[in-house]
Amino acid sequence: MTFKYFDRPEIFTGLRDSETTCDTCGQEKLCFDAEAFLGGDEITSICPDCLSSGQLYDRDIFTCDGDIIELKRQLKNLNPSLTESQIDDLANQKTTELEKTTPHLVSWQDWSWPCADGDYCKFIGYGSRPFYNTLATTTAGEELFKNSFYYNLKDDSDIEYLWQDVLPEKDVKDYNDSNELATLFYVFKSLNSETIVTIWDCI
Repeated sequence: MTFKYFDRPEIFTGLRDSETTCDTCGQEKLCFDAEAFLGGDEITSICPDCLSSGQLYDRDIFTCDGDIIELKRQLKNLNPSLTESQIDDLANQKTTELEKTTPHLVSWQDWSWPCADGDYCKFIGYGSRPFYNTLATTTAGEELFKNSFYYNLKDDSDIEYLWQDVLPEKDVKDYNDSNELATLFYVFKSLNSETIVTIWDCI
């Protein structure tokens, strides 16, 4: 199961417990729960094949909300020769791909999907001390954690406290594990570099 912006969704967001009818292809399959999707249209279930192949493109329904304002800023910095219209078109294309073909990431609060290096990031797992230590290749896990906070969270987060007292000391292996926690750290990776981005929220 491969998605551009979501690693191993069968583990980190899960499929329905039993086969159900996919609302786009009509087949009985193991499907994602689509009841929390955004937009004017409503569906109950969608199979991984239909989601990844873009079957939502022609419907008023979205699986997430991309941070398009920040994406446009990054694209402009990376491509100064492009016109405003070209930047808008590129950002809209990437945002539509994200919002129409990415599994729904269940979170405690609503927030926009982060971007880095001119594209949306891939969700790679829930944060824990072991996970950040594994991801750290040139620095310590603690330093990586502190430097990874998304731009709109840095000023409002007591990052030292979160590392010392809140970040889980054991791996958060799957969606079921995440349900046991009152505070979650969502870890993303740039598609174009080794940059790690952290979003966090709580009940």
